[in-house]
This record gives sequence, C-alpha cells and structure tokens, in this order.
Amino acid sequence: MRSSAASRVALAGLVAGLASVYGCSPSSPSRSNPFTSGGTAGAGTSGTTGAAGMSGSTGTSGTGETGGMAGAEQGAAGAAGASSADAGGAGGMDGATAGAAGSSPAGSSGATGAGNDITRVVPTPGCGMDPGLAVGAAVKGTIQTSGTKDPKCADSNCAPWSYNREYFVTLPMGYDKSKAYPLVFEGPGCGSGGQSIYPLTYLGANSVNNSVIRVGLTPPPNTIGHATNPGQGCFDDKEGDDSVDWVFYENLYDRLAGQLCFDRNRVFSAGNSSGSWFSNELACKYAGDATRPVRAPMPNTGGLPTDVKYVPTCTKAPMAGMWIHEVGDTTNPFAGNKVAIARAMQVNGCTIGSNYDNAMFDDFPIGGGNPANTCKKIRGCPELYPLVVCALPGTAHGSHDNVANPGFSTFVKLFSAAPLLTP
Repeated sequence: MRSSAASRVALAGLVAGLASVYGCSPSSPSRSNPFTSGGTAGAGTSGTTGAAGMSGSTGTSGTGETGGMAGAEQGAAGAAGASSADAGGAGGMDGATAGAAGSSPAGSSGATGAGNDITRVVPTPGCGMDPGLAVGAAVKGTIQTSGTKDPKCADSNCAPWSYNREYFVTLPMGYDKSKAYPLVFEGPGCGSGGQSIYPLTYLGANSVNNSVIRVGLTPPPNTIGHATNPGQGCFDDKEGDDSVDWVFYENLYDRLAGQLCFDRNRVFSAGNSSGSWFSNELACKYAGDATRPVRAPMPNTGGLPTDVKYVPTCTKAPMAGMWIHEVGDTTNPFAGNKVAIARAMQVNGCTIGSNYDNAMFDDFPIGGGNPANTCKKIRGCPELYPLVVCALPGTAHGSHDNVANPGFSTFVKLFSAAPLLTP
C-alpha cells in the first residue's frame, strides 16, 4: 500500500530538535523528514469549463453531455472535452497551461479552459441531484473500507484489514442542490466520534455554519494496531501511506461527490488533537490532487509527524492553511505544527522567511471577541494560498472553541470573495 511512484525530496533543516512526543498520539523521536511529490493524471468530473491539468503529461479527453474535465499533469494542457449538448468540454484541473476548447456538434462551441485556475468553481457530479438527506442536522452514514498494510508497516498489526467507517453529514439550512458549496471534513480527538466537531458558528458576521457542508469523521475502531496509540480510538495518523484513513477519505469523497453539490476547489480538512494530525496529513497528501484535492488544512494542535515510518507521501502542490496551537502545549508540542507550517511555506514559494520562527506576520482579525492579533497571516505568500497561524499563550491542550469557530469560519470565507473565486 505504500507509494512507490513518487520521488522523495528532503525537507532539510525544518525538523531538527523537534519534540519526541506529539499530541494525543505520541510519536517516536523526530528526525529529518522527506516530503515527496505525488499527483497523477486522472479523469475529472463533468463541467462546462475547466482548468489545465496538474503535474506532467496531457490529460485524456472528457466525455459526456456537457463535456468532461480531463485530469492532466502539471504544465501540460488539458484535453478538449467532447459534448453532445450545448456546452463544450473543459481542460484538466489546476495546471500551468490553458486547457483546449471543447467542441459541440449541437449548439454553441465550448469554452476554453483556464490555465492554473484554482479560482474557478468546479462542481461535483452531485450538483442537481436530490441528496436524500435532512438539512441542518448531522445525518449518520457508514461506508465499507478495506486494504492490506505493508509487512513493514508502523502498526503492530501489518495485515489485511476491513472496517465499516462512520461519518456524519450536516447540510446547511436552505441547501440548494444547484449551488456548489465549500465542504469541510472534520476529525475529532482520540476517543470521540464524528459528531464531536466544530460547529463553525458563533455570534458574528463570518459564521459559515449555514453556508458550508460539514462532514464529521469518526476514527477507526480501537481494534486497529495503531502505531502510537493502541486502543485509544485515534485516527491512524502515524502510519504513512499505509493509514486506513486514506481509503476512508477517498471512498467517502467519491460517494459524497456523486450525492452532494460541492466545489472541488473549496474542500478543507479541519480537526482537533488526533483529528488535527489527520487534517495536516490529509492536506499534505492530497493538496492539488487531480481527483480529490484538499485546498487547506485547519488544525487545532497536532502537526505533521517527522519519523519516516509515520510520514505519508506528500505533494509539492501549494496549499492554504490555518493553524491554532498553544505554544507551550506539552501534550501536542507546537513543534509539530511548525513542521507543517514550514512545509506549506516551502511549497507555496513564500518569499519572506522559510519557517514560523523567521516569518513576518500581519494581524488576521477573526472576531468572536478575540483581539485582532490573536491570529496572524504570514507575509510574502501567494494570496490564493494564505497561511494563518494562531499561536496562543499557555501550556494547555484544549480545543480552543472560542478561537477555532470564528477563526476557521473567517478563513473559509476568504475563498468566497473576489478575487479568490470567480463563478
């Protein structure tokens, strides 16, 4: 199950001297960590206009009544989609070169895909379909997952596995099946379920509770041979590419994409404690992914692991991010999120500093009664991929609801306003 297709590139100097214990999930002693690139071509979803492909060769042509979106590798043009209806196809997603124009035997010609256009709304196939779910309340679902861990996996149980995973979907009030919403995957801490997540609501103008789709994820069963937290009900967050959570994410993403209307360019991963490790790793592994991209992680505490046995294969695609952490947390040392922040600054090509300690910041007001300097935005990073850090005073390991709910809400709203999104 470990990836052999991606090359490994060392992320030097970022993790020297990191603490040996991480959060709800204690980790082994830290050491230099290779974050490697991934990303392969894959067919995208239907749409009227798309962006060019990501990372390497030209994508294949899309097909369908409204034209396909071809998944392609970065730097190459997405191929034209064929269409039997009015609108033409689209190019691949998020590449450097413009996609080719779609064609249509009936009606008007298709539009040309835009190059490297993360600002476009990319609706899922579930748009226009009845979701079959109540709105405004968490609706439980389950999905079967299975796989086989590598014989040299980090767990105590390196063998075939099969789990029926639990999740909870909360649709916003007034859910419109024709509107592509932002979607937030959220993970709780060890021992909690998919209903123990941030509501993303508060008495403030930036509350997004009824403007995003929230998906609460329950960690795998305690029977998993977790590398660092056996029997504690944590995510499988110290298992590299062998984590059972990747199959869960991919299977669930595909199910939800066919059932709900959300924007592929506005999928976020949030979490607390063990869920924050999962959030960081999910974005690291799937940022810029051709099929199931994550735009930004929003972790509270946690970080990225540094032991090579525990690190998933990460992409080199840019990503946004927002991190909340008490700087003296002794359960989840802030050092773990410093690794995640430094990696994000590297892949984003930030021009001022290379890590949290030598970065420069501007205040990022979040409201909710918090001082304007509670959270700060890193200078010199691309506006399409903002990086925000809420380094809180204290030594506790808390959920920080008073910061996370207004903070994550304010952050998500960045991607709804021009020039970040153009319908």
